[in-house]
Amino acid sequence: MTRLLLCLVLGLSLLATSCRDQADEAPAAADAVPEPEPAAAVDDEAVEARYRCDGGNRVDLVHGGSSARVSMSDGRVVSLGVITGSTPRTWSDVGLRFVVDDGYAALSQDDTGRTLRCEPAGE
Repeated sequence: MTRLLLCLVLGLSLLATSCRDQADEAPAAADAVPEPEPAAAVDDEAVEARYRCDGGNRVDLVHGGSSARVSMSDGRVVSLGVITGSTPRTWSDVGLRFVVDDGYAALSQDDTGRTLRCEPAGE
């Protein structure tokens, strides 16, 4: 009986030590996860063209014009992909569409039909 009790105590001791070692390693693993890029880094991308739209919205053409980054007035940022070969040039995704033609630019929401007028930002 004493031998069984000794084995049980020794086993529990090893188990507790093992769990403590794993708990000590967990924060190190969490520290290894890279921090997300700060929002300011988004503005540092090479912008091919910038448009200011009604309601405080902004559209930046980035990645050589293959992507349109929409910065909405409520703080959300959405990336729209170019529709290759479209005339006029069009970027679309997630129910949003951005169109640029000679002297015309507009940001529209597909499900509501709401369209915002946009103008090139002279920066």
